[in-house]
Amino acid sequence: MAADKIAIDFGSAQTKIYKLGYGMVLSEPTLAAVTAGEKSSVRAVGKEAKKLVGKTAEKTKIVSPVSGGEIVSDKVAVSILDEFLKKIEYKSGFGGGKALVSVPCGADGNFLKRYEAVLADAGIATADFVYAPILAAIGQDLTLTEFSPYFIIDMGAGATDIAAVSMEGVIAGVSVSAGLNKVDSALIDFIAEEYGLQIGILTAEKLKIQIGSLMENDTLSAVINGRDLTTGKPRSISLSSKNIRKVLCDFYDTVADIALKVLAKLPPEVSAEIRHAGIYLSGGGAKIYGLEEYYLKKFGMPVNVAANPDMCVAFGGGIALGNPDMLKKIKIKND
Repeated sequence: MAADKIAIDFGSAQTKIYKLGYGMVLSEPTLAAVTAGEKSSVRAVGKEAKKLVGKTAEKTKIVSPVSGGEIVSDKVAVSILDEFLKKIEYKSGFGGGKALVSVPCGADGNFLKRYEAVLADAGIATADFVYAPILAAIGQDLTLTEFSPYFIIDMGAGATDIAAVSMEGVIAGVSVSAGLNKVDSALIDFIAEEYGLQIGILTAEKLKIQIGSLMENDTLSAVINGRDLTTGKPRSISLSSKNIRKVLCDFYDTVADIALKVLAKLPPEVSAEIRHAGIYLSGGGAKIYGLEEYYLKKFGMPVNVAANPDMCVAFGGGIALGNPDMLKKIKIKND
């Protein structure tokens, strides 16, 4: 029995799996509902676990095994991956199965060994690892060669990868634990301080998606519900994009500042090529309204936002799966 060929983007917030010959077969939250105690167990994963956020009893916690791009709970990671592989009816074949897996910039030998152990416990015997910004570039249909560098900013939930890449690999890059999860936390703190209202993480996420905008005069608005911090009673307030814009700007300014530092370290020839082609944005963070115009002012060069930014890395993995020569060039040599 032949094994399926899959590409996995195991993110802090969302896991995507691409199966060669089928396309994108899974996109679910990287979450598990875990019962605390000596004999802890996983009650639910993915979409079912997210439904329980903010609604569980004290003994059950909703957790993600990935933080800042790194696996922080092997046991939970294995449980989630095992369940996801069952959902897509993954066939490991006689050799135990193989996958292409995206990893953040700077992932070292120890990082990869931990991933290998988790994958093995989930039923995947061997894996090829590729840096996420390279896959993000491929997923945007950019033609990678040794002579055509591209500058990628891939903004995920737990981490942001910023790198100049070519077919030879990462020319210069960094992975930082500045992701969209920090925006959600910052919104919770901001609304508590400014409006005396305590909201949950799902409300913050929904608010960001519905009215989050970097445009100064955006008129989007939404009503949110929460708990009054003074009376303890339920209360609703109406917020506009302008009300929360500073929280968003703080995050995107931080990412831009780091990106400018990476750009400043590039060789002159690479810098010239990138200035002509511009910056390419991917990841869930690239979906915010007004980002293209906002970053055009920040960087002073073309800004290209992917059509399906949160799927770029997984799509890139799928393309690489179908091109063995390309995969041989871009995979991390972990000798």
